[in-house]
Amino acid sequence: MAQACPALRWTTLGTAGGPVPTPERSEPANLLQAGGQSILVDTGDGTVDQLARIGVDLGAVTAVFVSHHHHDHTGGLSAVIGLRWMNQYPGELVVYGPPGTKQVVDGIVLSLGPQARVGFGLGAADRPPAASVRVVEMTGGQSVTLGDLAVRAVANTHFDHPGERRADDPQSLSYRFSLGGRSITYTGDTGPSPAVTALAKGSDMLVSEVIDLDALVAEIRARRRDASPEMLEQMQRHLATHHLPAAAVGAMAGEAGVRRLVLTHFAIPPGPLARSEPALRQGISAAYAGPVELARDLASFDVGCRP
Repeated sequence: MAQACPALRWTTLGTAGGPVPTPERSEPANLLQAGGQSILVDTGDGTVDQLARIGVDLGAVTAVFVSHHHHDHTGGLSAVIGLRWMNQYPGELVVYGPPGTKQVVDGIVLSLGPQARVGFGLGAADRPPAASVRVVEMTGGQSVTLGDLAVRAVANTHFDHPGERRADDPQSLSYRFSLGGRSITYTGDTGPSPAVTALAKGSDMLVSEVIDLDALVAEIRARRRDASPEMLEQMQRHLATHHLPAAAVGAMAGEAGVRRLVLTHFAIPPGPLARSEPALRQGISAAYAGPVELARDLASFDVGCRP
């Protein structure tokens, strides 16, 4: 018998804003538990270790949603695919993501070839790596269903650059996960985007990236004395255009009327999150008065059923 109110839980496995590794936070990765399904949403380096820390067996994961192909969001995908195959977990892992995801997964499978030929005592050599994983590529505007879970994607502005976009240009996707009457919207990496705001409309929870722009730029300029002026200028332009400062996050959450805001992917200077927290909360509060939570690694957020 189906549960009257199946669980809908989001766990921030890694909350860093890449690509610079930090001692405080793991690389971007999330676990969505929805109606008995365990789904990864982005898989930064260390994803499988973080799953183990919360007691989730890798064999329970049946799907992965990739927001975009920057390595801080995909660096742990090889371990997810390879260790599921080595352990001979039953079932198929389905990887959803923007165009180019098949190329990424095909490369991972190819890298497993040497051990597939020699085996390692558990019978994996009898089962080709490709048999354990399948790719579904998505573009903005498409939807898929996984049992009772509906997933809708939109293309955001993380990859927007001057000039006309071509149909085969890379896409960065934001996702809305809906289970019955409840929903969680995940921005992934994006700059301000009307499409993402529309996607999040009325969501029970918005999981958003955030950047403390001025503080981060100052820290990078002080730390990277070796960088050329051109590299620093391009870096600042990218951070200012393709990510979300707190005021933009608040404006999006307020316009979308979300019930709860969870911040992750903290693009902030290294060190305790508390140093940036006052500025982040102040920026958000200008346009959003709902509850705001600054996620930590391995924190979980439940979306309960409404009365």
